[in-house]
Amino acid sequence: MLKRQLGTLFLVTCLILTTVPTVLGGENTQVITVAGDGSGDYNCDGIDDHVQINQALADAAKNPGTTVQLKGPFTYDIGDSLLIGSDTTLAGDSGVTIKLAKGLPLWGSRESSIAEKKAMLMIRGSSASNVKIENLTVDGSQSDYYPDIRLGTSSYNMATIINVNGLTIQNVTFQNGCNDAMLISKSSNVMIDTVTVNKCGHDCVYAYHVDGITVKNSTFINRTNSSVRFDSVTDGAMQNNECTTSGGGYAGLELQGTLKNIEASGNYFHDLDAPAVVHLNTKETNVNIHDNRIENCG
Repeated sequence: MLKRQLGTLFLVTCLILTTVPTVLGGENTQVITVAGDGSGDYNCDGIDDHVQINQALADAAKNPGTTVQLKGPFTYDIGDSLLIGSDTTLAGDSGVTIKLAKGLPLWGSRESSIAEKKAMLMIRGSSASNVKIENLTVDGSQSDYYPDIRLGTSSYNMATIINVNGLTIQNVTFQNGCNDAMLISKSSNVMIDTVTVNKCGHDCVYAYHVDGITVKNSTFINRTNSSVRFDSVTDGAMQNNECTTSGGGYAGLELQGTLKNIEASGNYFHDLDAPAVVHLNTKETNVNIHDNRIENCG
């Protein structure tokens, strides 16, 4: 009799443990799929795909911990910003490209404030936390659809990320852009890892008023401005990156404003039109630049 009671108690306990809601137990690991072949939770046709992707991202924002997975290989054509909320991952399969559509009205201008710099990737609402962007190619379509746009005039950013605490951008390629690849402002706890930026139109990484940012293991091919720009940054690190040029551009690391606890080490700066590291009107505390390899930099 006692054995039967103990067995019944064990079974009931197991059922309780396996049905604990997400809010009481572990992190939600839901995946919402977006596809171009009809197999997704949301399905795209290669035209105005931002509509379906944003619907998926809106659903994800209601369920913290959700991944929006773009199935591939497929090129997702977007004519408006993709808006990512808190506790959300935007990820791609192999062969996934997010490409800026042709024929769009002008996004941004030289006179735009940072808050007005509309981009392909942005944050939902006025702030967010714990955002991940990974395993994607982001194509700004400059040479395809916008060859007459003057590079570096704040037009058609690829990512403008403002007011985020906890941001990871990993295994992402940014290419063929008209302006910044990644503009990050008023944010903290940022990790940029194993990223490639090939021919953007301004800075590859522009960190402005950021507290805690690491840029590592990445490749930056300048054609305007700098590979990494730290402007008014605290606790910033640039480590084990390669910085070069396709012709034109500026420094490997551009330092501006008030800087505290900055380290740049293990980087390979080569064939740049400007010095590897440039200091512009800086107020520096504990800025350490050491053990970098520098070849053929202006």
